[in-house]
Amino acid sequence: MKAVRLHTYGENPVLDEVAEPTITGPWDVVVDVGAAGLCRTDLHIIEGQWDPIQHPSLPYILGHENAGWVREVGSAVHNVKPGDAVIMHPLTSCGLCPACRVGQDSHCENATFPGINVNGGMAQQLLTNARAVVKLDEGLAPMDVAALADAGLTAYHAVRKAADVLFPGTHAVVIGAGGLGHIGIQALAAITSARVTVVDRSEQALELAKQLGAHHISSARTTISWSS
Repeated sequence: MKAVRLHTYGENPVLDEVAEPTITGPWDVVVDVGAAGLCRTDLHIIEGQWDPIQHPSLPYILGHENAGWVREVGSAVHNVKPGDAVIMHPLTSCGLCPACRVGQDSHCENATFPGINVNGGMAQQLLTNARAVVKLDEGLAPMDVAALADAGLTAYHAVRKAADVLFPGTHAVVIGAGGLGHIGIQALAAITSARVTVVDRSEQALELAKQLGAHHISSARTTISWSS
């Protein structure tokens, strides 16, 4: 299969021909990749910033924002079947270690991070596991949701942490309506009762923020005064 692999830090990734992933364990899932997002983290990986953090073995396949269609599943997988459209959580966890058993999957003793420390989704196929695949609702295309696997989770996590104090009468300010900010605006509108103000330098971004549910928009290119 074709895959975008990083061979050397500081140099552009290369389109390579590599072997297709195979099922080796009962919880494995192989996905035909429909879309893989390009994240700022990918650029940092290419620069070598993640080497002391994750120590990936080069060369390896980039891509941690992935969605597609299930191709093959292991013998113990029952939550998805071949042909299902899915989005992949960026972290694969085992479900068996003490951290997983108390719901702290991010501290899984056996976790992998496809696209960060093992082969990712900038390829025709991706190997992941049953705990990391989420079936998409009918009508959702992998191309439309792939970036939500990371950018969406990050923005949602920030809003969810603040949601308990964003009751009616409160106010939330979003600084920047870019790749994560515009998702945060939607999350704020969906799960909180706060009034939302968005600040950005881009008029196009501010217009998008207004369409996505912002109550107030303000250009960072001008000095403003604000009174409640």
